Amino acid sequence: SSGINAEYGGDEKLLFNPWCRVANLLSDIKQRCNFPLIDIQALDLCDEAGLVKDLPLNLQACASKFLPSPGTYVVVERRRIPIEKQNTDSQGDETEGEEARPMETVFTSLLNNADKLIPGFTPRAATKHLGNPKETRKGRRTKEDKVLATPPSPTPRATSTMKANKTTKGRPKNTR
Repeated sequence: SSGINAEYGGDEKLLFNPWCRVANLLSDIKQRCNFPLIDIQALDLCDEAGLVKDLPLNLQACASKFLPSPGTYVVVERRRIPIEKQNTDSQGDETEGEEARPMETVFTSLLNNADKLIPGFTPRAATKHLGNPKETRKGRRTKEDKVLATPPSPTPRATSTMKANKTTKGRPKNTR
């Protein structure tokens, strides 16, 4: 078969076509696997090593870019939860709002008993960042990212070397 298998529920497996937009694939998984209460932004897939594919961060891309076929993937739910603050002093800061608290993404397998079916299975993020830092939500680079992505300019020594290698009247300069 030239598709991907998605495992979920009580060791159920369905075949999906990865040659479509990620948004379409996640919608199809949501419908066919019967997850009506989970938004497609919260659905994701991970390989059997537990590496989450970060599909909701790439909804407009082709899913096959992230999911080699044939392949088997486990359906997971991603949730953002506040990181518990390790407060060592006895006074609590009650003025800090919920929005100010740092958040982390946690992954819950939607394959029942995944750790027993796949020994050592634990869904986890493949990277620490949330998506490509060079892209904004619309997939374009920001000014700051362009500056960061610009290679460093040549050193003064390299610049003078480059000038020394220029040609004079169509002939290379004699460097001896």
